[in-house]
Amino acid sequence: MTGDGDLGWLPASMEGSGHIYLRIVDALADARSSGRLQPGDRLPPQRELARLLGVDLTTVTRAFSEARRRNLIDAAAGRGTFVTPGEAEEPILDLSMNIPPAPAGLSLPASIRSGIDGLLRRSSAEALLSYHPGAGSPAERAAGSAWLATAGDRLPVDRVVVGSGAQALLAAVVLSQTREGDTVLTDALTYPGLIALAKTTKRDLAVVEGDDQGMRPDYLEEAVRRHSARVLYLNPTLHNPSTLIVPEGRRRDLARVAGRLGLIIVEDDPYRPLLPASPPSFLSLAPERTIHVATMAKCVSPFLRTAFLVGPGAEAVERIAAAIRGTTMMAPPLMTGLACEWIRSGFAGEITAAVRAEAQARQEVARKILPGGFAASGSSLHLWYALEGRLSSLDLAGLARRRGLALSPAEEFSVVPGIANGVRLALGAVSSRERLAQGLRSLVSILAGGSGHSSAPV
Repeated sequence: MTGDGDLGWLPASMEGSGHIYLRIVDALADARSSGRLQPGDRLPPQRELARLLGVDLTTVTRAFSEARRRNLIDAAAGRGTFVTPGEAEEPILDLSMNIPPAPAGLSLPASIRSGIDGLLRRSSAEALLSYHPGAGSPAERAAGSAWLATAGDRLPVDRVVVGSGAQALLAAVVLSQTREGDTVLTDALTYPGLIALAKTTKRDLAVVEGDDQGMRPDYLEEAVRRHSARVLYLNPTLHNPSTLIVPEGRRRDLARVAGRLGLIIVEDDPYRPLLPASPPSFLSLAPERTIHVATMAKCVSPFLRTAFLVGPGAEAVERIAAAIRGTTMMAPPLMTGLACEWIRSGFAGEITAAVRAEAQARQEVARKILPGGFAASGSSLHLWYALEGRLSSLDLAGLARRRGLALSPAEEFSVVPGIANGVRLALGAVSSRERLAQGLRSLVSILAGGSGHSSAPV
């Protein structure tokens, strides 16, 4: 065990920008991360530490309080203060997980319990306990058609596919529409799930540059010819991570280019229900070549693990259904059954409206706290905060993590390294607006004092 005299982890100097107590906490976090401090090591008494550092006792007391909040240290009565293991239980204000906030006035846990209870009473055991077709049962596909009607007209049921989340459906699309080594075209910043999927299935991703209205049609045409690509991935409504809503004119231009070049458009559309109104979907503009995916995870709850897909025709739907059978087999009947019940009863729409209102309130919290502005839409679950001329997004993420704050750096979304410098801040995972404000103020403090690089890897 390290004794009180082993103080190599202490900051060499208290000079510099930012709060002194946070520099002490950062030094403690760095030392534990690098192994200079081990779980169980004892720290000096607070008065002794204040004397050694030449600071007042209040500063050290505040540092120890913050370190305890982050689960870096713990105190044992009569024995002193010790370094903790600090594993997964370490308390984090999570601005990285992009999920809908708890809707005000609705208890989702209670609704889930009562909904499952009612579903079990009304449904036959055979319907819930047996395998379903890869594309979903007729009732599930009909509910999916109703949910997808927000993107256009009510769709024929035989064009709808049910899946256990958007990622499962995107995997089925990639496997059914491309071969190993093929290239999928996408934005420079794109959904991390697509990046992971391309790596797993040995497909390539290629960037199509854009402007403030989204992907540029002339660059799309050039990229198709350069890469001999057949598939275009788009997330045009409340884009993740930029929050961009591609305007109707640009959508029509892209759809025309896709039609002329014979491209398949994969439209990932999880956020559309959060908008009171939005431009026409690619599904409505180019139904003959669009595969449209819409999950309920972003506007109702990821608990449901239910997403719907629309294919351009029977052949595409069957190929996608075959890929589902070969990977995830089917969507889980209990969760999908509950999702479909909520769609039919209108409760899914009520939850979405409440989520939209809470998202708008949280965006307002962010507008009041974050300096310099950011990219967002009034009801998006996330925002994009550019770091032009400041520290890198990876350095910021490391500093934030050591202060108990999780966020998503640009590298998680970048098809090509170094293409952007910024962070996505997800506003829904924290339990309340008050906790969100606490996390954003912590970020502002880090930005004010963190102009240099982090001193150790995290």
